[in-house]
Amino acid sequence: MGKLKLAMVAAMSLTNGIGKDGGLPWRLKGEMAYFCNVTSQVTEEDQRQGARNAVIMGRKTWASIPAKFRPLADRVNIVISRTSSAKDLGIDPDSSNVQVFSSVEQALTYLAAPQAKIGRVFVIGGAQLYTDLLKLDSSVARVDKLLVTRILAPRYECDAYFPEFRTQEQYKSEVEHAKRITADEKGEAEQLPDLLKQQEWTQASADSLRQYLGSACPAALSDSVEMVTSEGQTWYQYQLWERRD
Repeated sequence: MGKLKLAMVAAMSLTNGIGKDGGLPWRLKGEMAYFCNVTSQVTEEDQRQGARNAVIMGRKTWASIPAKFRPLADRVNIVISRTSSAKDLGIDPDSSNVQVFSSVEQALTYLAAPQAKIGRVFVIGGAQLYTDLLKLDSSVARVDKLLVTRILAPRYECDAYFPEFRTQEQYKSEVEHAKRITADEKGEAEQLPDLLKQQEWTQASADSLRQYLGSACPAALSDSVEMVTSEGQTWYQYQLWERRD
C-alpha cells in the first residue's frame, strides 16, 4: 500500500492569514462554492470504486461550521480532538459520515485502510492542524499539494496564520503579482520571519490546477491564464502548490 497523499485547502492573505476571532476574515460565496466542489468531487476512478473524499479538521474548525451544514455533505468528515468525544461534539458515534479521533496518527491509519474506501484526502484546518501535518512525513501519509485561494486585495486583519511554505523570492513575486492584478501600488512586501531559505514548494501552472480540479473547476475560469477572479472589492487567485521531491 502506497503512502497516503494529503492536500491542504485554505484561503489566505498574502501573509498567509487565514482567520480572525475564530472565523473567516472575508465572506466570499464563490470561494466557498469552490471549496465545496473541490473537496467533494471524486475522480472517475474513485467513483467507480465507490469511494468518497475525506476532509480532516480540528475540533475548533468543526465547531465553526454552522450546525445546519455539519457534517459537510458528500464527504467523510474526520475530526481530530485530544479532549472531546463524539458525544461532546454532538456527533452520532455510529455515523458513517463523521469519525472522531484523538490523534492524527489514528485518523491517518483509518483513512489509509482499503476498507475505508477513501478517495482524495483534504486537510481543512485549523492553523495548528495545518502546522502539524505540513511537516509530517510518516510511513503512512504526507502532504504533497496545497490548494490555496490567495486573497490579493484588500488587506484583511488576521490573527490566525497558515504555516509559511514560501521563500523570500516566492513571497515577493506574489506581492508584485497582486499589485499588478489589482493596481494597488500601496502594497509592499512585509518582512516575514518564517520564510524558507530553500525552496520546498513550487506553484503549478493554471493548466495543472485545472487538470487536478476536473469538473470542479469554476466555469468562468475554464480558460483563465491566471485563475484570478473577484467578488465585490476582493480579488483572489486559485493556486496549486506542489511539494518538490
